[in-house]
Formats: sequence, structure tokens, C-alpha cells
Amino acid sequence: MNDLKCPNCDLINLQGSLNCHRCGISLKDLPQTSQPAAPAEDRFQSRAFSQQYGGESPDGQETARKTYFWYRVYCMVMLVIYLMVIGIGVLVMVLPPDSPSQSPEENLIIGTVYAVLGVIFAIIYGIALFLPRKPYNWIVGIVLIAIGMTSCCFVPACLPLLIFWIKPETKAYFGRN
Repeated sequence: MNDLKCPNCDLINLQGSLNCHRCGISLKDLPQTSQPAAPAEDRFQSRAFSQQYGGESPDGQETARKTYFWYRVYCMVMLVIYLMVIGIGVLVMVLPPDSPSQSPEENLIIGTVYAVLGVIFAIIYGIALFLPRKPYNWIVGIVLIAIGMTSCCFVPACLPLLIFWIKPETKAYFGRN
């Protein structure tokens, strides 16, 4: 009873629709005469039409939203790990060598490499964690997921994330078509 019939194209839109799914006209200020009692087949026509012609289903939007959430969790975990790598690098630089065959200069070089790489990747993952949902962030995400896949420890987490990341729903969520 609350379905809205578009005065422009006669499509019956679902209850709560703000715009017609076919022609895009605003349905906010329509009179009560525009609310026919329609059979169930007609009521669901607008949703099927919007999905057929590039509209996004609510399920796809939810999948993309969850994928983006888990991507941000992944970035947070990687940020914490690279902060620990920085700490390990500093410890290796500061502490004396464990064995007499190892010189303090070796520890300094190894610690510096750990600390520098830790800083670089911590900055990258820290920035990615707070990037907005824009088309370029989808590219950043796929690169960072690929970096995580270079470690066999992260393949079990990165592989499902990558599968959901390359889905069309997620691309559309970031504005990439």
C-alpha cells in the first residue's frame, strides 16, 4: 500500500525510495494518489531493474563495507608488527653482540636496516589505515595486500582479503568502475 508509482515512467518503486529507480525523478513530495496497491511481482521490479543496469544491491554494499573493515584491521596489524620491527632494530643496535665472532658494527648495521625498513613500512601502513574511500585507495590496498602475501605467515589472511578486494562490489565501493 505504501509503494510509490513514478508519475514520469509509471514504475512502481519500493517503499522508502527517494528517487525512481528507472528515471531518477524525486519521489519525496508525491501525493497520496501515487501510492497504489500493487502485486508482489510489480513491487520488486524496481530492485531487479536497478541491479540489471548497474545499480548496487544492498548485499554487495555490505560485503564491500566488511571487506574495507577487514582491510583496515589488516593495516592496523601490519602497523603494529612494523612498530615492533623498529623496536627490535633499536634493541639490536644498542645491545652488545651475543657471540664473540660477531662485531658491534654488524649489530649496528643489522639494527639500522631493521629500524629503517620498520619505519618505512610503518609509515606506509599507518597512512593507508586513514586514507579515505577513494579510487586511488583501492590501488593502494591491493599493493599492500600483495606486500603482505610475501610472508607465508600472512598468506592465510591476505588471500581471502585479496579475493574479496578484487570483487566488483568492492571496486564500486571505492568508486572504481
